[in-house]
Amino acid sequence: MRKVCEWFESNSMQPFEFQQQAWQAHLNGQSGLIHAPTGIGKTYAAWFGPMIEWMADKKWDHQSRKVEYPPKRDQAPHLRVLWITPLRALSNDIQDAHFRSIRDLKVPWTVECRTGDTSSTVRKRQKERLPTALITTPESLSLLLSYPGAEDQFRHLYSVVVDEWHELLGSKRGVMV
Repeated sequence: MRKVCEWFESNSMQPFEFQQQAWQAHLNGQSGLIHAPTGIGKTYAAWFGPMIEWMADKKWDHQSRKVEYPPKRDQAPHLRVLWITPLRALSNDIQDAHFRSIRDLKVPWTVECRTGDTSSTVRKRQKERLPTALITTPESLSLLLSYPGAEDQFRHLYSVVVDEWHELLGSKRGVMV
């Protein structure tokens, strides 16, 4: 957790207590709901738990790592984090925030979006191998799960984040999730 706190500091930020509590809860194997006002850091609260866990498991020393960005797909870990958002317009912002942190911390993860706007080239590549972190919509996730080999693609999945859950409640898209 120290490396992530240092990352915050290097970006002129300080993690909020609720973010650190969310990270610790993740590390303790707990599930939960993060409820906080817009713009206060829910994305980082949900995102850094899986990263901290991976870095601790790999005894990650980001200072000594020479990592090419983006890392080669076959050298990055398999899908570990699935980020479901009903707001396709936010997926690129989420991807940028995730990418910035993995690049700065020199974690060799790949991160990509999969929505109705995703190009056929990227969709084809994702059909062969998903990124380490995938940001997607309920509809795109349903399609991914329908493909042959989906069980293998999702075999290494460890964390699922459902963003903007209130937008999904009581709707067909929520039922899909």
